[in-house]
Amino acid sequence: MVRLIISCKSQTAIANILEMVKDISDNTDVYVRLSDNNTINSIGSDGELRTYQGTTSKTINQALSHGGIIVLAPHTIYSIDESLLFQSNTVLEGNGATIKLAQGLPMWGYNGCPIKDEKAMLMILGNSASNVTIRNLIVDGSQSDYYPKVKLGTSCYNMATLIGCNGLIIENCTFKNGCNDAVLLNDCKNINIDNIIVNKCGHDGIYSYYVDGISVKNSTFLNRTNSSCRFYNVENGEFLNNECSTSGGGHTGLQLQGDLKNIYVAENYIKGLPYPGILSINAKMKNVVIENNNIEKCKSPGISVSGAVLRNNDVSY
Repeated sequence: MVRLIISCKSQTAIANILEMVKDISDNTDVYVRLSDNNTINSIGSDGELRTYQGTTSKTINQALSHGGIIVLAPHTIYSIDESLLFQSNTVLEGNGATIKLAQGLPMWGYNGCPIKDEKAMLMILGNSASNVTIRNLIVDGSQSDYYPKVKLGTSCYNMATLIGCNGLIIENCTFKNGCNDAVLLNDCKNINIDNIIVNKCGHDGIYSYYVDGISVKNSTFLNRTNSSCRFYNVENGEFLNNECSTSGGGHTGLQLQGDLKNIYVAENYIKGLPYPGILSINAKMKNVVIENNNIEKCKSPGISVSGAVLRNNDVSY
């Protein structure tokens, strides 16, 4: 059985939707609801249709606790004062909404803290969830608004810390104005990140550490501290058709580190970075291919990688 929730802003829109889906197959349930600025609609993993009122992390967590499909109110701002915790088999449909780190919180994390202690707005605790989708969501880390004195890149106020997840999709999302990593992945498998924007986070855009199976593609990264994406002890990874640039600081476009196996890097446009566009650091590589990338006005030599196959890359200064 397939279940869909569709939120509409008017009765006319509801009528139009029902007309369009009247011929949908018999094994699909379609729920069409009139949306407002405070209603979260969900179908839990148990098949139960639920609604929640409010714009706080507590409200979203109530919906997430049942898994299933959670649809936020369109273009609404939710104030996040506690981590959003995911269950297995969950789809969080942001619907264009923004989750924004609340003002005046105690410190989340500390300089040098282990990954498990890097508290974040979006969280999967060690091996607590699999088959999770996050899409059409804006994540605002509130750095310039509420936490301008926090030193960037010191493991404080992550936007997403996702540990031990098998099966994760992040698509059509924006991560902006953060104090630390946009997305930190550790001990994860089968990750698909597609068409996201990372605009001025406080550390790496995507930090993948001990990950097996990751695709980062069709995305835009605007660095201000560290790297757009870091593959650190990654097997079966690809970095495809991304654009990496800088707001005036930052590191490299793709940082390759540790043990790397079966990595494919292609069709990326990386420009204006103060380090080589693709850079390896203490890396041991097996079957790493870097080809057909455009590296423009990055620090020479543009691509600084040992142990990979390099071909047909366009590097200009």
